[in-house]
Amino acid sequence: MLPQLGFAEMIVLALLAIIVVGPKDLPKLMRSFGNFMAKVRGLGQEFKDAFHEMGAEDEIAEMRKELEDLKKMGSVDSLTGGLDGEMRSLDRDLRDAVNPKPKSNPKTTPPETTPELESGQKPEPEPKRDLKNKTDSAE
Repeated sequence: MLPQLGFAEMIVLALLAIIVVGPKDLPKLMRSFGNFMAKVRGLGQEFKDAFHEMGAEDEIAEMRKELEDLKKMGSVDSLTGGLDGEMRSLDRDLRDAVNPKPKSNPKTTPPETTPELESGQKPEPEPKRDLKNKTDSAE
């Protein structure tokens, strides 16, 4: 880290440079000093870029390693193979809980075995109710 120079310190340095180097060679000295500082900044930027590139390469290598580990574990289907049967049984249980099967009453015959249906006749559809106007309940 460079030390911070105030205005007073810069004036003292400029006066020393004029006295030591002389006014004739001072522009050449300042130009070469500027070129030197540009090279130093360029090297510093290259150094930073190299570290960022190494970090990116490390991240890429880590991602590749994770992908290889996932490939070794197998496909997703093999991981969830045991869960498929459990999911189906849970689905069946939930459907049964939401829509329970009606208990069969021995006194009444189920609609599948009625004589009208066995002879091939179609049952009459129930009349549709108009829920908006409710004309069926008013009549």
